Amino acid sequence: MKIIKNILTGFFSIFLIFSIWFFCKPLTASQENVKQKELEEYLKTAKIGPDKRLVGRRTEAYLVNLDDGKMKRGGFLRLLDNSRPHRAPDSYKYGIAAYELDKLLDLNLVPPTVEIKYEGRKCSIQTTIEEFIMEGDRRIKKIEPPDPESFYNTMEDLNVFDNLTYSYSLCKHKGGLDDILIEHKKDWKVWRIDLGEAFAPYTELISECEITRCSKKLYQNLLNLKDKVIKNKVKKYLNKDEIDALLKRKKIIIKKIKKLIAEKGEESVLFS
Repeated sequence: MKIIKNILTGFFSIFLIFSIWFFCKPLTASQENVKQKELEEYLKTAKIGPDKRLVGRRTEAYLVNLDDGKMKRGGFLRLLDNSRPHRAPDSYKYGIAAYELDKLLDLNLVPPTVEIKYEGRKCSIQTTIEEFIMEGDRRIKKIEPPDPESFYNTMEDLNVFDNLTYSYSLCKHKGGLDDILIEHKKDWKVWRIDLGEAFAPYTELISECEITRCSKKLYQNLLNLKDKVIKNKVKKYLNKDEIDALLKRKKIIIKKIKKLIAEKGEESVLFS
């Protein structure tokens, strides 16, 4: 009986440990996808409140209040559509295209962003990040993350994403750092916002944003992601020149990483 009791106690301990791990572990990729879909549906159905606040000096970009009858939260409404070939391109469409590409690569760097109609106009609505610090302020205040390796690895992936979408944030000018929000009071989650000027039709990478490393997951997803799949996801928001340049940059990034691996070794270039 004592032996049986010890065995049962052992099984119970294993079950308890597994249960704690299951309920406390971070969200898996599939759970993140479910969360994204729920937020997308919320953004499409929630009512926008009458009060809206203009964001900085930007025209037709507002912080708004959202309410679907069950939950209230903030939203970022972008109405402007100066898409290319406009001389000063800035469009809500580019933010949606960036979010769709982010999902294809399973990066979870761009907050959920969908297209809606507001006062008869097509526009985008994006979830807002409630408590954050901008990357520029983090650097000025010299606040270091609790897990530096994980944080800076995420920044490496973000650098690859910026090259892919041809949008500056980590390089060229300090103002771009304000487009990176960090939930520093929670888990130091990194978010890339304000991609209204992305997808410039250039068939080279950003010289000031040199790629030196990236995650194994991102590299593998780039290798596996078919051009046709990308086209189908972004064709509603990008023109032919923008799509062609995007696909060209994808090939250049893959070639760049392959070359780095050949020169430095996989362990020096790819991280888990």
